[in-house]
Amino acid sequence: MKKINLGNSGLMASEIALGCMRINGMEVNDLEAYVHTALECGVDFFDHADIYGGYACEAAFGEALKLAPYCQE
Repeated sequence: MKKINLGNSGLMASEIALGCMRINGMEVNDLEAYVHTALECGVDFFDHADIYGGYACEAAFGEALKLAPYCQE
C-alpha cells in the first residue's frame, strides 16, 4: 500500500482510508474482521469524526481493537 505524507506533520499513512461512519451498527466480531482485513491490506488510516453516531463508532472501534491479536500484549 502506497503511503502518503499527512501535510507537514511528517506522519505517513496509507493513501486509502477506511470509513468508520456506520460501524456502530456492526457486530463486534464483524467489525474486528473489517479492521483486521484493512490492516492486512496495508490500510492504516481510519476515518473517524465526532458526528459519526455521537462517539458510538469510536467506542465500537475500540471494542474491536480489544479483540484483535495485534493489540494484545
